[in-house]
Amino acid sequence: MKKISIKILLLISLSQQAQTASVANVYTGFSSEVTQIAQFAADGVAYALDYIEQVAQYKKLVETYKNQFKSYKLMLQNIDKLSPRQWNEFSQSVIGLKQALEFGEGMSYTMANYDQEFSKLFKGYNHYLTQAQNENTDFIRTYGKLNKSTKDMANAALKSLGLQASDMQSDEATMQYLQSLSTSAAGQKSAIQAASQIALHQTHTLKKLQQTMMTQVNLQGQYMLESSEKKAFQEAISRTKATKGIKPIIGDETRVTKW
Repeated sequence: MKKISIKILLLISLSQQAQTASVANVYTGFSSEVTQIAQFAADGVAYALDYIEQVAQYKKLVETYKNQFKSYKLMLQNIDKLSPRQWNEFSQSVIGLKQALEFGEGMSYTMANYDQEFSKLFKGYNHYLTQAQNENTDFIRTYGKLNKSTKDMANAALKSLGLQASDMQSDEATMQYLQSLSTSAAGQKSAIQAASQIALHQTHTLKKLQQTMMTQVNLQGQYMLESSEKKAFQEAISRTKATKGIKPIIGDETRVTKW
């Protein structure tokens, strides 16, 4: 199957002039239901682009944390403890890493849920995936594996501190625990080592998440362009561009773990 960039997909769809789309709405004979379904798909594709950009930004941020933790580990080879200012910087980075974990898990739930809803609305989509000649099309399973891997890694790293991810449910609790570790050289070294392991793993996880999201959205966009709903989809995505759409609430935030 020839791959298509989702950005190219949007450019193709948006090339339809607003006037043409308006006339087509009246005369093409598409039902209101088909139009609404196409609008759902268009909104999902448009906002998935923003989500992918957010994942890329978080990945860069986590890479910054990873390098920062590495520099702290090197510093502790020559000094007893980090200074209060340095430890505060480390603690703030840990909070940022914690938020990156929560973001990654929430995004996985959101995209898995969207894939499930897309499959329900477009009955031919699952068959299309089997013909896509891409072995990574079980998106719900992939997102679940990413979340499980992150949780397992975080718990393994925190075990050396006598903690579990569930013990760090709030930023305040995390900061308090980090403060208690700052009083000893051993405590600082253990905390930095655990944070380094988690940051390294999360860098790879966010990269895989980004790749999976791009594959999912490209295939869904390609399916819409090749399906019978093609024209309705083009008109819907034009409206999304013109109105900036209504961001769909497609996640399951209640299931996101508090790290």
